[in-house]
Amino acid sequence: MQRSNALIAFIATTATIAACASTSSTESAQPRLDQASAAGAKIEILAEGGFAALSVNHVVRHDDRYFLFTQRRICNGVCPAIDSASGALSVAATDSLFKIILPASLALKDDYGATPGGADMMSYSIRVTTGGSTKTITADDGTMPPELRQIVTAVRQVVDAARK
Repeated sequence: MQRSNALIAFIATTATIAACASTSSTESAQPRLDQASAAGAKIEILAEGGFAALSVNHVVRHDDRYFLFTQRRICNGVCPAIDSASGALSVAATDSLFKIILPASLALKDDYGATPGGADMMSYSIRVTTGGSTKTITADDGTMPPELRQIVTAVRQVVDAARK
């Protein structure tokens, strides 16, 4: 029962974040994230592997609301991007995203290991920077705990919504 309540709360939160991804006229009326705790905050998610041997990068910075998305094939050199986008998020989307990321990331372990025999899974390196320090968390599709998956999903949804 608790797990389904947590899932419902997560879905509602990510839907709200995605809805806020574009700038609106009421943006100035939205409550702001504590600027002191979010100063210099940034999240970087690098997912590599899978059946298609892809490298997918998401970056979101709090202060200038910048986002970057790139997708490329994994190769020995620097492969050109198959898909990419960058731009600015709304204040509401950025604040909502970092309200989830900053507290949740502190409770996570640094390394969740790799799934034995999971060669076709995506491996993740998530770097959360805040207050001048950086926390790096590694996992794969099989070892990623639900709390970390929520962070990854929220970043993807916000960036995807901004790209539309």
